[in-house]
Amino acid sequence: MNRLYYDDAYTRSFEADIIERTEVEGKLALVLSHTYFYPTGGGQPNDTGRIHSAQILDVLTRESDKAVLHIIDRPVDENHVHASIAWSRRFDHMQQHTGQHVLTQAFVQTAGFNTVGFHLSDASLTLDLDTPSASAESISTAEMLANQIIWEDRPVKAHIVDPDHAEDVRMRKMPEHLLTGGLRVIEIENFDSTACGGTHVKRTGEIGIIKVLRSEKRGSKMRLEFACGGRALRDYTAKNMLANQLTTELTVGLDEVPLAVARLQEQIKASQHALKNTQEALLRFEGDSLLRSAQKCGSFNLICATFEGRDAANLRLLASQLARHPQIVALLASADERVNLAFARSTDLDLDMAALLNQTLAPFGGRGGGQPVLAQGSAPATKDQIEAALQTLSISLCSR
Repeated sequence: MNRLYYDDAYTRSFEADIIERTEVEGKLALVLSHTYFYPTGGGQPNDTGRIHSAQILDVLTRESDKAVLHIIDRPVDENHVHASIAWSRRFDHMQQHTGQHVLTQAFVQTAGFNTVGFHLSDASLTLDLDTPSASAESISTAEMLANQIIWEDRPVKAHIVDPDHAEDVRMRKMPEHLLTGGLRVIEIENFDSTACGGTHVKRTGEIGIIKVLRSEKRGSKMRLEFACGGRALRDYTAKNMLANQLTTELTVGLDEVPLAVARLQEQIKASQHALKNTQEALLRFEGDSLLRSAQKCGSFNLICATFEGRDAANLRLLASQLARHPQIVALLASADERVNLAFARSTDLDLDMAALLNQTLAPFGGRGGGQPVLAQGSAPATKDQIEAALQTLSISLCSR
């Protein structure tokens, strides 16, 4: 079967004969007499589109005979069909893949870094460099050279070479199967020659622009995420809108945004500190009130209280504060969508609060954990149910 995309990546629609109907994992699949649809491979995703009335869900290569399988969403009864490629997706892949070739060679020439991995998806475009670190300056230098090659609008051509005479061709590894009668090479005039079976633009100017978006260390490698052409424009548009929003909200110029954000962070930190001090003061006041109402139960004083809408962290903090006082047992609950519990005791007593908590939660299918001096948990129970359970536990503790 002829894979015509090797020689012509710009054809958007064509006529072909169906020469085989089959299934792949329960889905219908067609083999055509020839195709322009690119199957997933070489780090590049498959094309999509239509064959007659059917939508193409996937395009892949059958391992046994290297036939291109077009996975479709419904049967096609005709034997001679019209097919059309989803052009926006195809051209996006052409821009990104050719851009990757340019950026890869730019890093070779400016920093001596080689590409050891490449991944293109609808969401992101990445390449891995054979270095654990790359400075911002080295990335910027390679990016500038890559864009210079784009703006020079150099020709991009595909040709076939003898694999035994491919010394000047860049490749990560020799392909296992040569479907083109030799090694297919994508050549960017006077800049790069790379073995590749993907779809590419005719001239570098069609890439538009290359922009490195971020970088991160991945073991002994450096991963770069970047965008070309339409993706780069969409990324710039989104970030420009965000920048304009920030300058409007902060009433500063764009170059003043970092300083304004730093000031806000300091203000937030100061406010959080003040809020924490206020909350602690309120908890001390509330704790004093609860201590005054504690019930005498033999050798200890029992505090049993239920609140509404109190979060688990605040409840735990209050229980811990009460337990700092001698001879105190605190059984606290807060009712919301779930009931939160916090049980605590002073260190001069010998009660296992974690065991008591799990004993209380068990009838409601709740979960808890902690230490003998402090435990917390939650359960899908109502306020009335948990108040009744705490009352039963209080009676039990006081009768010991």
